[in-house]
Amino acid sequence: MKAVSVLSLLFLVPLLAVAEAVQLSDRRILQTDLAEARLVSELDGYAIVAGRTCIDCDENTSIYIHRISPRNNGEEDAPAAERYTYPGRYVDYMSKELVEKTRLFYGRCYENQPALLWLSEYREEDGWVKSEYLIVFGEDGLEHRYNRNRQPSVYYIENEQCRELPGIEAETEP
Repeated sequence: MKAVSVLSLLFLVPLLAVAEAVQLSDRRILQTDLAEARLVSELDGYAIVAGRTCIDCDENTSIYIHRISPRNNGEEDAPAAERYTYPGRYVDYMSKELVEKTRLFYGRCYENQPALLWLSEYREEDGWVKSEYLIVFGEDGLEHRYNRNRQPSVYYIENEQCRELPGIEAETEP
């Protein structure tokens, strides 16, 4: 019975996340609860981090937004953050058919304000549907906006302070 328990534990070890830290621009360390964590950008007191919550699992790399506290010394602890789609082209894990195309822009991407902008196309039964998801970093915190069948903020991505995060080729999660 002990051998089975040990084997079960060994099997689960790769599924657990090994939390990684990222270094901020001011050299402070942000402790994340993510595996394979990497800093994408810092915007108006927030760290934009790419990572996963597990290793050797079916979870795709995602985008997380962590508030950076104004402490001067020591390490930053990142509270749990919401999960957002990493940019790229996603095929259905079973049919291998292309089902999503997403681009992500970050920086001064909306009326010269710091923002994250996802421009997505999703395959539905009737065809492709365009959508836009925008997070504006304002004085009162994060402001979330969603537009289905429209991408009005595409006008702002030509700004040189608005950068695109290169996408990946991936499968949807089961």
